[in-house]
Amino acid sequence: MKVVYYGNYLTYFEVGRVEFLRQQGLAMSQVDQKIHLPVVEALVRYRRPARRDDQLEVSERRRASFRFAYEIRNEQGKPVATGSTLHACLDPATSEMVAVPPWLLERMPVVDQSK
Repeated sequence: MKVVYYGNYLTYFEVGRVEFLRQQGLAMSQVDQKIHLPVVEALVRYRRPARRDDQLEVSERRRASFRFAYEIRNEQGKPVATGSTLHACLDPATSEMVAVPPWLLERMPVVDQSK
């Protein structure tokens, strides 16, 4: 069908999330030493097919706590998929859930989703 395999969109979301954190001065290798952020929920809504050779752009749309929302657009700027991932915060030493650390909150401000 010459369209992008549906499972690839979650990989695109991850690439976008890692690049967002890098732009905030947080390399995943550094983050992972301090806190683990496993995906505990993922959602993808397919809006139109992305073609195999399309150049795609992943952008973070909004975030609340550690829910990242994404929009993937094709070369013409039209959205091809939207989605989100929800992340828990785990202590790397104990694997216990912990509150979002302040150093991470500074770079990941909560966005009011009620507006």
